[in-house]
Amino acid sequence: MSECEVIICEKDGKEIGLTAPAGALFLQLLKGNGYPLVCCNGKGGCGRCRLRFPDGDAPLPAPADRNALTAQELREGVRLACVHRVKKNCRIQVEFVHPRQVEAVTGFAETAVRPVVYGERASFLPEQKGCLTAQKNDRLLSEPEKYVLALDMGTTTIAAEAVSLSSLQCADNGAVVLAQVGRMNPQRAWGSDVISRIEAAGRGEGEALRRAGEEAVVSLIMEIIEKAGRLPEKICLAGNTTMEHLLLGLDASGLGQYPFHPVSLSEQHMTLSLPFPAPSSPSVCGICLLPGISAFVGADILAGLLACGFADPVDDSCRLFIDLGTNGEMAIQKGGRLICTATAAGPAFEGGASANLPGTDMVALLARLLRENKIDHSGLLCEELFEAGWQEGKLRVTQNDIRSLQTAKAAVRAGVEILMRRLEVSCGDVQEVYLAGGFGLFLDVRSAAEIGLFPPALAGKVRAVGNTSLAGAALYGGRPGYPALAKELLARAEVINLAEESGFYEKYLENMEF
Repeated sequence: MSECEVIICEKDGKEIGLTAPAGALFLQLLKGNGYPLVCCNGKGGCGRCRLRFPDGDAPLPAPADRNALTAQELREGVRLACVHRVKKNCRIQVEFVHPRQVEAVTGFAETAVRPVVYGERASFLPEQKGCLTAQKNDRLLSEPEKYVLALDMGTTTIAAEAVSLSSLQCADNGAVVLAQVGRMNPQRAWGSDVISRIEAAGRGEGEALRRAGEEAVVSLIMEIIEKAGRLPEKICLAGNTTMEHLLLGLDASGLGQYPFHPVSLSEQHMTLSLPFPAPSSPSVCGICLLPGISAFVGADILAGLLACGFADPVDDSCRLFIDLGTNGEMAIQKGGRLICTATAAGPAFEGGASANLPGTDMVALLARLLRENKIDHSGLLCEELFEAGWQEGKLRVTQNDIRSLQTAKAAVRAGVEILMRRLEVSCGDVQEVYLAGGFGLFLDVRSAAEIGLFPPALAGKVRAVGNTSLAGAALYGGRPGYPALAKELLARAEVINLAEESGFYEKYLENMEF
């Protein structure tokens, strides 16, 4: 195979020469030579892996280029590195768009932790916004308190909390958070979505993914131990099904293709080594991984449902649970029936590559542009903005950014409507909507209703409940009867595949409009 010379022109005028085999993907060439990027790893969907060919010899635009880039950018020789291969000697400028750091949400609303014990109905806790009370570290170090260490392993972030064991065991009070930490999931280096990581594992990188996840988990555990002043009584981890498979070193290939078969959805246990400096200190710790509901409705959603009281067998109210992130998981319950589903959101709720805004800000911005008639109800930018996009200061939104969020919100809205149809309820029947995760915590509900993320009739019923995955993991490990309640919830959970639901595609198209 012939080789080509690729010259990288740096911003400071320096040039770096690389030798590449003809046919090599530019993205893999650059990532292998010290140009890391969190992206969709070859799907052409996120638009972040941008290159510029300054000598006017850019390859012809691929469909992914036309979707992600403006006409002006295409004329200037900008292309996506994930869809073009090295074919000849060339000079390039690397213009990767690095995603903003996403805040790892560790708090949960007090109303998220409903005191359901032994199947008895209990009242809601006092309604308050924000996180549970965290005690000061100086008190903890002088009077260390027993606690459960809860971990939430998400596709984008990993978070951990130390929750007072005595508060968890007291059903009449809210749980007390003693310490909390969070960080980005280092597995993002293999792609921003679960499919990218499943594919990477299939290429033989599964062990590297497992080690990266394990090291991050160990690091968070050590931070919590240092803050709490003692070892936890128990460690419980809730993650989506793919994250738990990769952490355990299980074969994840069945999660990436129809009919989506996991190796196991059962409760799992693993042992990790802890880097304590003192020889007398424990060198290992055991972790309980919560069971999952299905291939794409994982243990994190089970934990969220536990935290929001969906395991209560005598609760006849109609309630909806939505967790929006890299994936969108939803569940609805009434009269003992619990129906769950999921839809892929991709990087849309993390903001577009051009705007590089958090998804919550994108929702608010699009609602504003809609009110100002800068976009119409079909999502089309007005004529004077169509080619270059909307810009204000450093913020810029292109037509592709709008379409990306538009398709994600259409899938979520269609999923909600399909769930309500399956349960034969209307918006009027739904009494509460729990919006979980960091997206829900910072979302402006009015703006979300304006762009059609959920039916407007539900807007007044939405409650942001924070990281319910952490709350549920803590309850599972520290409140009596919760593992049994989880088993009951799993036994009655009905999982539907939206793609197989009659009318889903029509609802999806219908909800594309703002």
